[in-house]
Amino acid sequence: MATLSRMMKKAASSVIPLANRTPCRNYTSAIFTTPLKTSTAIRTVTSSSNLFRTTSIPANRHFSALAKKKPDSDDTLLRVIESEINDAEEEAGDFEVGEAPSEFPFKIVDNEGDETITLTRNYQGEEIKVTVYKPDLSGDYEEDEEEDQDNQEANQGGEEEEEEGVSQPVDMVVTVTKKDGPTLEFDVMVEADEITINNLAVKNPNVSDEDIAYEGPEFSSLDEELQEAFHTYLEIRGIKPSIANFLHDYMVKKEHKEYTLWLKNLKNFIAN
Repeated sequence: MATLSRMMKKAASSVIPLANRTPCRNYTSAIFTTPLKTSTAIRTVTSSSNLFRTTSIPANRHFSALAKKKPDSDDTLLRVIESEINDAEEEAGDFEVGEAPSEFPFKIVDNEGDETITLTRNYQGEEIKVTVYKPDLSGDYEEDEEEDQDNQEANQGGEEEEEEGVSQPVDMVVTVTKKDGPTLEFDVMVEADEITINNLAVKNPNVSDEDIAYEGPEFSSLDEELQEAFHTYLEIRGIKPSIANFLHDYMVKKEHKEYTLWLKNLKNFIAN
């Protein structure tokens, strides 16, 4: 029995040191080698990231520079527009407008950017509104005006005769309204020596736009006495031949001013 006990103690003592040594050797090796590999991997990734950033920045800058560069044709267009603006501003002084005639009873409403002007006044409870359109400076009228000027230069009759020889028609729409009732609408052409009524209509504010209202016959087909009465009707309300030249000059100047503004808007659009 004593011999068997000594043999068991000897076997146990030889097993315990072996178990203690084996884990220490394995874990110690893993602890020291793993951090070295991780550190090397981090340096490699960081180095690759830095290389990517270094090569990508110049590419972005190059693309941005190309995007901001305008075509040569745009620069040429801008130069032409600027030249037109300079010419228009130099010519602005050629468009002079004299004082309104003493019998001109209207207030002028001139909004920048609008093609027309509006004349307004109140007359014995009536609201009178006149929309004046820009004159047509092309076609037969322009040729007739040149012929009139040639005839005036040949004629030495003085300034008064020269003014009477120039015809400067102005197209307008005249509306006369009484409170909330219907409106008389005249399509009119005013010249220095006469007024021409092209059309006359009665507008009812209570009639829907979808309804087609009867607007009356052609004005020229009316009895001559009735036509003359309507001419007098308009003259009493301020639509007279004496305002033709003033309005013509005013609208010619406005046309030039609006053209200059239009050119400047074009320039701003192309430049930006």
